[in-house]
Amino acid sequence: MFRKLVDRAILQYKVTTKSDLHIGGHTTVEPAEVDNPVIKNTEGYPIIPGSSLKGVMRTEVERLLKGLDIKVCDVFDNESYGGCNECPVCYLFGGKDLASSIRIKDAVADNKKTLIRDSVAIDRQTRKARDGGKYDIEAVPRGTIFKGTITIENTGIESDGYLYDHAKLGGLLGLIDFFNACSGNIGHAVSRGFGEVEIEIEKLNLITAQDYLDGKYEGSEYSPQTDEYQDLKSNAAADWSKYVKEDKHVCQEG
Repeated sequence: MFRKLVDRAILQYKVTTKSDLHIGGHTTVEPAEVDNPVIKNTEGYPIIPGSSLKGVMRTEVERLLKGLDIKVCDVFDNESYGGCNECPVCYLFGGKDLASSIRIKDAVADNKKTLIRDSVAIDRQTRKARDGGKYDIEAVPRGTIFKGTITIENTGIESDGYLYDHAKLGGLLGLIDFFNACSGNIGHAVSRGFGEVEIEIEKLNLITAQDYLDGKYEGSEYSPQTDEYQDLKSNAAADWSKYVKEDKHVCQEG
């Protein structure tokens, strides 16, 4: 947890499927069930787990920063397993001993509609269908809309006595834009055309400690269609860029 709460950003987000989407759930033992069902909530609506989105975003920002020769940790490295706690990626998504600033709640579909896609496992040696290799996949169809919430605790990053205002917010919003521009994918079988999605921010509330004192518990609301939102986004992006370029990150690579 964070010892001091300066501000909190609450973002309402929407995910629109651009192709069929399969994120698997637990297989049931009931008869006539599909071989590979999609994950659903207790009411039967398909969901995109927040952990799935967060994992994709973390991997993407790690690769981007490494491409810029900015030192970040490798969560799978034996020396810094789980994160180093000190690099830009850990400041966004958490490290071994550092709580994540970004919390992504599951996105829930606006309807229960799914479809069944037939598939066949191919024997690589014979290049023919493997015996008993026919199976089916449940998928959420193209055009389905999911909605959820993202929370960012303390949107700024303080380093060496300097506060990079809203840097975490800028890092996340820029990452979403990059993901969309590159036709981002999530879930299973993306190499076969599954899982292309678009992520949009529908509303952002920025709540400060002063808002709490003043009884303004919803803080300041920003809509993406307004100049105020675009100014906030632009300034936050500049803060993130300045932080990753100028800060002397002490993350040690394994």
